[in-house]
Amino acid sequence: MKVVTGATGFLGAHLVCKLLQQGFEVRALKRYNSSLDEFNYIYSLYFSEKETTLNNLSWFEADILDISALEVAFKNASTVYHAAAVVSFHAQDRDSMMKVNVEGTANVVNACLTCKISQLAYISSIAALGRAADGSHINELTKWTDSSLNSNYAISKYKAELEVWRGAEEGLQVVVVNPGVIIGAGKWDKGSCALFNMVWKNMPFFTEGINGYVDVEDVAEATISLVDKNINNQRFVLVGGNWPMKDFMFKIASELGKKPPSIQVKPWMAEFAWRLTGLLSLLTGKRSSITKETARASLKKYYYSSEKISTETGFQFRPLDYSVKHICKHFLLYHEKHKN
Repeated sequence: MKVVTGATGFLGAHLVCKLLQQGFEVRALKRYNSSLDEFNYIYSLYFSEKETTLNNLSWFEADILDISALEVAFKNASTVYHAAAVVSFHAQDRDSMMKVNVEGTANVVNACLTCKISQLAYISSIAALGRAADGSHINELTKWTDSSLNSNYAISKYKAELEVWRGAEEGLQVVVVNPGVIIGAGKWDKGSCALFNMVWKNMPFFTEGINGYVDVEDVAEATISLVDKNINNQRFVLVGGNWPMKDFMFKIASELGKKPPSIQVKPWMAEFAWRLTGLLSLLTGKRSSITKETARASLKKYYYSSEKISTETGFQFRPLDYSVKHICKHFLLYHEKHKN
């Protein structure tokens, strides 16, 4: 039995589907009020005959802040894939991220120890590795340093990792993966999926920032593979390539048949943008689409290396060109189906 936390989310849903494809029995965790809309959409991309795989899928209501519920959920399981997390770059969500991402992960670790789980696979983030100011490639050996460049989300994931490594010291077998910006088909109005929607709506702006990207299917497959190979107490960076934001958005525009962005965002424009959207947010009560963290991060150039997993396991990432083309195909099909 494989348990997946955060199964209703973007990555969690893809992970559940990959496990089902490989014939595993999956216990998917959800909070009592979580919507299954995104999961059902992602599930439909993998399977045409639901009955053939739903027999291996069971849903279990459990909040990762409730350790008693986790202990029941983990009963008789062999592996726990911990994908549940709050991802936000809004300052007001800091406390929520610290509670869910850090305390919630501590609860998952403790429940794994209590239930004698064979292995915990933790989905972390490249954000938890910290930043390299000199533009050098960041890898598994990069040491975390306190810096104003670290977002609240990054800090929460770093602290969550400390709980996972604490579990390893107490005898739990763990493997940690640090994916880059995860791209794939999902709910098109949030996360990285929203970038495809923004290009579709002819967003005119782009930045010269560079970041590491990875296909969501690669993240799921690599994590499952590491567990299957029984690789323990190690971390692996998962990045399919380092792309300038300009190239990424131009590629999306090309695949969607849209005009590419034409206005390069300068530093002063980014600073003005997050202040303006913050003011509009106060006036309208709606969350701003640009925050101080996202505005400043969009201008930075970060490079990541996935050489370790490729060298040690032979894992090969999908080319990002292929991934974007594949994702845009799903976006167009979704848009055509829901255009009315």
